Amino acid sequence: MKKDALVFFSYRSHKFGYIEMLFDRLQQRAEQTDLRLHRGSLKDLHIAIRDDRMSIIESLTGRDLSTFALIYFELWYKSPQQALAAALFAERHKVPFFSKELLSTIPLTKVGELAKLADNGVPLPNSFISSARELKKVFKKSPPIDFPLIMKAADGYGGKNNFLVRDYDQLVRLLEENKQLDFVIQEFIENDCDYRCLVFGGKVQLVLQRTRASKETHLNNTSQGAEGRMVPVETLPPEAIASAERAASVLGREAFAGVDLLIGSQTGKHYILEVNQTPQIEIGAEVEQKMDALLSYMSQIAKEPTNE
Repeated sequence: MKKDALVFFSYRSHKFGYIEMLFDRLQQRAEQTDLRLHRGSLKDLHIAIRDDRMSIIESLTGRDLSTFALIYFELWYKSPQQALAAALFAERHKVPFFSKELLSTIPLTKVGELAKLADNGVPLPNSFISSARELKKVFKKSPPIDFPLIMKAADGYGGKNNFLVRDYDQLVRLLEENKQLDFVIQEFIENDCDYRCLVFGGKVQLVLQRTRASKETHLNNTSQGAEGRMVPVETLPPEAIASAERAASVLGREAFAGVDLLIGSQTGKHYILEVNQTPQIEIGAEVEQKMDALLSYMSQIAKEPTNE
């Protein structure tokens, strides 16, 4: 019986046909072995996070990654965050793959961050990640997330390129208007505010409550006009604080991070939105208090001067 092996490339095709040529040659040679090769596109993966669990479907074959006997990452360097997600998933489901170096990829966009957080069971909004081509196709046929939904740039920050999308036509229009961007789709969670938890040395030391300026926007970012004020850490439930600290730790950002968290006004459940590796302390609300907390932590961990 043949063993199904998935060969990953960054994209589904190459303008000079290199991907197709290489795969065809491999496939021809594989006919003499016990392997049956399948070509995969990292850019077009369907990465879904639902109820804090991640699933990944390879769109060219329509198969769950866990059903393959082997995964070979041939050309992945142009889609490293998707490759990280696929490697984490393969490792979790005990699917042999190479190269293992992918597990050390730094999660630099929301794609890698969400994949790593989901792999570690951190509470997240239901999310769906794929290419613009696949997003149009999937949401036209059978939307994995109901409208209205949130569509945010994978490398966005400060509320930039973050949209509340009310229907399929608006989703397509935004994708067409922002072809240079990769997007993450998330469920819209009704809320009264969100919280920026500043983590120093693995512990939440400050909590900034952020309340949007008007009902005309869904954004709670102070850079987008929201009101921010410091509240006691105890304002948040202990389990929410624990999740914020765990999220920072999972991404290796426990020394200093800004963890964005909200509590659903309908469900009462807390969700981790983002883990900012370099949270801006010099702008927004309560600048002096944030700076003092940072300086205090720096002083705490700095080594003592020596007399030489």
